Amino acid sequence: LLDSSSWSFCVACILFGIVLRCSVGFNSYSGFGRPPMHGDFEAQRHWMELTVALSPSEWYQNGTANNLLYWGLDYPPLTAYHSWVCGYFGVRAVPEAFLLESSRGHESPAGKCFM
Repeated sequence: LLDSSSWSFCVACILFGIVLRCSVGFNSYSGFGRPPMHGDFEAQRHWMELTVALSPSEWYQNGTANNLLYWGLDYPPLTAYHSWVCGYFGVRAVPEAFLLESSRGHESPAGKCFM
C-alpha cells in the first residue's frame, strides 16, 4: 500500500492539521462572548446539538425544544446529516457542549478544540 516514507508523510500531515486546528480553536471568533446569538461558531455547535437530540422529523419544525429563531437549521437535509455525524462524535468528546437548550453559548476550551 504505502511505503514507509509515504506513511511518515501522511502521519506528519495529519498531526500538523490537528495541531493547526487546535491552535486556531483557542483564539476568539465572530460572536465570541456576545450573547444572545454568539455568532457562527454557536450556529454550528447548535446545529450539532439539535440533530443529535431531536429526531429528523423535528429538525426543521418550530417547537419548545427547537426555537427556529435561535439558529434554527436553515440548510438542506444533507447539511443537517453532516451536523448529525459531527454531533455524534461531539457528544462523546464533550457532552456538556451538546446538551439540548442548556448548552447555549457554550464556549469551553474543550468545546472549541473539538469544533
